[in-house]
Amino acid sequence: MNKLILGILFSLVALNTFAIGNDTVQYPELNKTYIKSYWYDSKNFVVSPAKWRTKQWIEFGVVAGAGVLAYTQDEKIQKYFVAHQSETAGNLSKYVFEPFGRFSPVIIGGLYLGGRLAKDNRLAGTSLTAAKAFIVSSVCAGIVKQITHRHRPYQDDIPDHANWDGPFSSIEYTSFPSGHSTAAFSMATVYAMEYSSTIWVPVLAYTLAAGTAVSRLYDNDHWASDVVIGSALGFVTGRFMWKQSRKGNNRVVILPSAGTHTASVTFILNLAEPKKPKVCF
Repeated sequence: MNKLILGILFSLVALNTFAIGNDTVQYPELNKTYIKSYWYDSKNFVVSPAKWRTKQWIEFGVVAGAGVLAYTQDEKIQKYFVAHQSETAGNLSKYVFEPFGRFSPVIIGGLYLGGRLAKDNRLAGTSLTAAKAFIVSSVCAGIVKQITHRHRPYQDDIPDHANWDGPFSSIEYTSFPSGHSTAAFSMATVYAMEYSSTIWVPVLAYTLAAGTAVSRLYDNDHWASDVVIGSALGFVTGRFMWKQSRKGNNRVVILPSAGTHTASVTFILNLAEPKKPKVCF
């Protein structure tokens, strides 16, 4: 009888623990730990290629190849978009897609505040991760812009995709890579990965990001290769920062059972993410 009572009590405690631990992911919070994570995560992101395996290098090669292919077709693609302007496409670009890239910080901030007001730790924490991805990817893109100083299509009387001034030249030439594409994909990737089980979230996020990238071509602000590399940079940064945010989020699920004379409990360790996440293109 005592064993039966003990089994019932233990089962109730275990069930309560399981109910409380259902959502045990530790999402980022706006505190000192989060601020410090910018340094550590940025450093890990920069040195991550040193830890790549064959799969990662193949993926990198695919992205680089796509960039080179786009580069060979830059002028043809630019002429195509200039020749196929329409009022509807122009409005979509101006009022929907272009703002998605330009006002990424505002969108992220609004979602963070919405999460805090609704006491939704998942949305608030994911927005902090998206903010980190946006900032880190934007800094990376900005550095590359200042090293390459590529001319935008509209900046020359005769657009020349091979017009690169290199370091220490005029700061007005900042075509490569596309900053809007980088920002849009860094933000979209974080939300898409976090809410991957809710199918409309990744569909909407990536549609808006892709639309933003295409709008840069439509508006004659960038070359196709700018957009391809910018989008890839944003995606890779967003994916890396999301994985970093989930690093160490392990949980123990308790599954109790009780019989007439015995009581038992099963512990299942659920590893949320690999110990050392890698960047995948």
